[in-house]
Amino acid sequence: MLEARYRVKDLVNYPERPAKDYVDRSGRRRRLSHKPATKGLLNVAESTFWKMIRRGDFPEPTYLTASMPTWTESQINAWLEQKTLKAA
Repeated sequence: MLEARYRVKDLVNYPERPAKDYVDRSGRRRRLSHKPATKGLLNVAESTFWKMIRRGDFPEPTYLTASMPTWTESQINAWLEQKTLKAA
């Protein structure tokens, strides 16, 4: 059985994005839809998450495609356990 994989959007928090109205080049009024805030498994912002990887505080991703980094469930659980042990 394949192990679950998580993408960045599953791991990090994203702020709410309010709806926006604008006029496109042809003069039509358009509206960008509202997106609610989301909370990821790690409860950190995306910028903080990538800083943690650069510092070596979080495991390096495995890329399924050139632009799709993923982490296995075991990598995330091991990191969470290690973090818990350091805090104790």
